[in-house]
Amino acid sequence: MKKLAVILALLLTLSLCVGVFAACKDKDEDDCKHNWVNGVCTKCKDEYKLVDYVSQVKLDENSATKKTPSGDIVRMYIDGDTTHFNVPTSEDHPEGVLKARYLAVNTPESTGQVEPYGKVASNYTKKTLSDAIANGGAVLVESDTDDGKWNNDTYGRTLAWVWYRPEAGADWRNLNLELLQKGLGYGSSASENRYGEQCLAALNQAMDAGLVVHSGLPDENYYYGDAKEITLKELRTNFSAYELVKVAFEGYVTRRYDGTSYVEQYDEEDGISYGIAVFYNGSQSKILQALAVGSHVRVVGTAQDFNGTWQVSGLSYNIVDSNDPNNTKKVDDEAETITPYLLTVEQFNSDKTVNVVDSTLPEDEREPVPKTYKTHQLLVGTIVRMENLYVYNAYTTPSGTSVGAISLYCRDAANNEITVRTEVLYKPNLETGLNDLVVQGEFLQKTINVVGIVDWYNYNGHNEYQIRVLTYNDITVVA
Repeated sequence: MKKLAVILALLLTLSLCVGVFAACKDKDEDDCKHNWVNGVCTKCKDEYKLVDYVSQVKLDENSATKKTPSGDIVRMYIDGDTTHFNVPTSEDHPEGVLKARYLAVNTPESTGQVEPYGKVASNYTKKTLSDAIANGGAVLVESDTDDGKWNNDTYGRTLAWVWYRPEAGADWRNLNLELLQKGLGYGSSASENRYGEQCLAALNQAMDAGLVVHSGLPDENYYYGDAKEITLKELRTNFSAYELVKVAFEGYVTRRYDGTSYVEQYDEEDGISYGIAVFYNGSQSKILQALAVGSHVRVVGTAQDFNGTWQVSGLSYNIVDSNDPNNTKKVDDEAETITPYLLTVEQFNSDKTVNVVDSTLPEDEREPVPKTYKTHQLLVGTIVRMENLYVYNAYTTPSGTSVGAISLYCRDAANNEITVRTEVLYKPNLETGLNDLVVQGEFLQKTINVVGIVDWYNYNGHNEYQIRVLTYNDITVVA
């Protein structure tokens, strides 16, 4: 009996221990120290109970703050925290354009050096406002202060709150606050403004829940290679900062000729396309396929000076890993026909002021500043169209590697002059079935329309910007 009592006591003790262990295990699960990533705990899979702070903030349409008329007022989408709006002309906005820099939020870059989640934030802003308009809603911009004035930053942009109605009759929603709440940006003096309490709460919640930029996860739309992820505008307006540097950018292929593809990317803020020559001669077949005319392509290569102008070369493709971030490849399979930028000779030679980011500065000081160029400087490598040029003189190269190439000296109706330089051109002969060399007499003392690449010609002290025509079909005699 004594032995039986001991055995029973041991069994009871063991069962109590098991019960304690089970209770401890359950207690650990109930008291999980959550690791939130995009609103889900990676340990227990609980979902974060998100508060919609945006719905707590109401637009007071009768307040003393400055406000734009509401409606379809978006002029241009720049990036996640910058949008241009059409407004009535005034002393503050003499050109009828309000260039809004969103208060309280700083989204990752997508217009200069591209940063992770920059395109995600930019796409969200564009889709949110464009969907609101498409669904019968409206957009409105508000100042921060009650003094009835617009306040600008040091770069001339209007510091503003952007509101939208998702559909007709819906409540106004504050997009600045929504970007913070969604985790699509970082705080920028988030508490020091009109809606600071809610902005700070939304920012803290997004950080606590590990949303998007606070998640610690890589952006699946961003390439984490050793190349500098930039836009073509950034490359073209800051070329000295990237010379002999490995860069990556997206664009569309407009022309291909003699081992070179011309790639350009439209910049909505400036209203022009920035282009560059991409040298591919001797590259792999995958790269040649990617650089076909019309392709939406991601180019990775080394930026370098070439005879006084710029190009990208040294392209590569890893056939073992199609997702290698150093690959030059198509972004998608859709081809697009690029419409050449139509301009006059006067516009070609005119001044154009664009906002440029100085990439040599520390990251927290990189803000766009106005800089003036000649338009033709910005358009080098871009495909353009000019109409009604009168060819008053011509010259054919008599020798060397470009023998047969033609320089057409042209004037427009206002006697503004420009040079059109052709490659050696051939045209089909329907009688013989062969191609005949095109001679200067075909164009001399005639009026032409041309499509070509803006080029900088620097040889033997001759220095000018001109239009470079690559094929016979790109010149049309109109008179």
